[in-house]
Amino acid sequence: MASKAEATFGARVNNAEKLVTYLESFPAYNPQNAELSIVNLKSLILDIKAKNDITAGNAQVYGAAVEVRQKLFYKDPDSIKNMMTPLLAAARATFGKNSKDTAMIKALVVNIRGIKVKKSKKDPTEDSVSQSAMSFGSITQNFADIISTLEKYGTEYAPANDAIKIQTMKDKLPLLTQVNENVTAAYGKLKEVRDDRVALYQILSDLSQRVKDAVKSQYNMKSSEYVLVKGLKI
Repeated sequence: MASKAEATFGARVNNAEKLVTYLESFPAYNPQNAELSIVNLKSLILDIKAKNDITAGNAQVYGAAVEVRQKLFYKDPDSIKNMMTPLLAAARATFGKNSKDTAMIKALVVNIRGIKVKKSKKDPTEDSVSQSAMSFGSITQNFADIISTLEKYGTEYAPANDAIKIQTMKDKLPLLTQVNENVTAAYGKLKEVRDDRVALYQILSDLSQRVKDAVKSQYNMKSSEYVLVKGLKI
């Protein structure tokens, strides 16, 4: 389902196209300058449609990056979240439930479990993306601390479960940082094209209002021509 913002942008383009259709049906529409011409309005609409496509493409890239990160941290069978229970169990089996060593590992596991990441929004903001990046960064740091702590025990920590072996976790660690950076980079590109699109829509809004004024000037305020176009929200 399209977001509310995307639906609004779509409605504005649709109304701009209605404006063009009306102008083409008016007898001898003759704007004061070329900027208010039907040709110029059509050209701007085409530019905006192209920018809409680019924005949609970047939104898909961002969404895909978010999904990859979610799988690695939370959803996959060997995700960071799903590793915590067997990892803590392995520590207890190795060092004893009440040992100081197990307590250190448990504290890091608790830190990871306690980090709350807000659900990704269809219309992400710079603040929400930044907050998520910091949260996932904190999880990554705690995971790195777990690895560093376990490495100190050498061969003493040797679980049978491949997913929680030290080398497996070390191999996973750079991926955590990379997917987090990928999300941030994808959002940066999305924000850039969004900002460009907003600027184009503002130009469209201003131009459409001037065109309406041109219609009012040429045909008069009570004319059927002006009545048709004045209520279009662009």
